[in-house]
Amino acid sequence: MMKQFDLKALTRFQESFDTTGDVLDVVADTIGDTCTASGLWRIFGRSMPKLGIHDWNSQSLWKQHWGDLAHDITCIGEDIFGNQLVCITETSNLLIWDHENGGLFTLNLNPQDAFEVVLKHGIGWIDFYNDKYIQVGLDRLVDLTENSHVHWTTPLILGGEIDINNTSIIDRVNHLIGHGKLWCQLQDVSLGSSVIIKPS
Repeated sequence: MMKQFDLKALTRFQESFDTTGDVLDVVADTIGDTCTASGLWRIFGRSMPKLGIHDWNSQSLWKQHWGDLAHDITCIGEDIFGNQLVCITETSNLLIWDHENGGLFTLNLNPQDAFEVVLKHGIGWIDFYNDKYIQVGLDRLVDLTENSHVHWTTPLILGGEIDINNTSIIDRVNHLIGHGKLWCQLQDVSLGSSVIIKPS
């Protein structure tokens, strides 16, 4: 079971983290296997969530289905919707990688400071989320295991609503593989185009 992210873990992380070093090992050994933001954020450890931080970052697991959009990201955590908390070499900021379109959103803070603010204030200050988004996550927490995500049944990129009735629970790996395959089909479609979803 994942532990609660706390000040002691944060201090260890802040003293050890260096973007030029072994990011995955430092995260796993300081703040790994924890959750924060009322359980909405999970920080990857060596074995939790299932597969652990190294296997999760393998190019052969789910990233291969995203091509270049996931190739150079280092995932150190995620929210329960499947958006990844990432580091990239081009910036020292902690980023959110959108699991629906591979876009990157910066928190304008390095990971050490970002996790401190989240520990103290949650994630309501982050523009990537809105109040409805957060509330749906809180309402679905009880239905989740550590190896599942809350999935927008009709994806937001296809006009799905941020509503609890538009959610389902899905395995983490299959979730990101499915979204990768979907995005490969949609990435060249013009904004505003009609998309017909064929039942599988």
